[in-house]
Amino acid sequence: MSALRFQVPPDHALLTLADASGGLSALFAFDSVMAHHTDWLTEAADALGHESDGEDDDMKDARATANAQTDTIRALRTELAELAADAEAQLPDGVTYDLPIVSETQLPFLPDTLGPRELLHVEKSFKRGIAAQLLTATESLGPLAERLAGFDDEACRALSERIAAFVISVRGAS
Repeated sequence: MSALRFQVPPDHALLTLADASGGLSALFAFDSVMAHHTDWLTEAADALGHESDGEDDDMKDARATANAQTDTIRALRTELAELAADAEAQLPDGVTYDLPIVSETQLPFLPDTLGPRELLHVEKSFKRGIAAQLLTATESLGPLAERLAGFDDEACRALSERIAAFVISVRGAS
């Protein structure tokens, strides 16, 4: 058996796993929603004859910013997956987690045609979908950060700080 990165007290393992699962599901859904909309927009740009090679500096800067934010979320998702696996390994004897760790994402409908109304629909759908998934992630990750902060494990406390920073970036400081 390999050493665990996150030492989770057995009496907190089930809740830790459930909150990590909720956060992971929402962050994977965030990625899926973003990719779903990006694919539609790429097809629309291709249909209109727009080439991505001809992007101006503002578009390149916007794309770089979006990629940096996405990379941060993916790094957090990787750590949450490791935490979930470690928490599952530390469940007390006789306790099991029978739900999928990551639930399936229902992607929104996007139109088959291209026009001003369809583009507006995709833009609104994209904004709603991204916001909804990020807020959903914070519902699980906020309590998870608080729980991890109280563990006697440096890796858990460090992850707690990264999760708390993410939650604050999404919800704002309260």
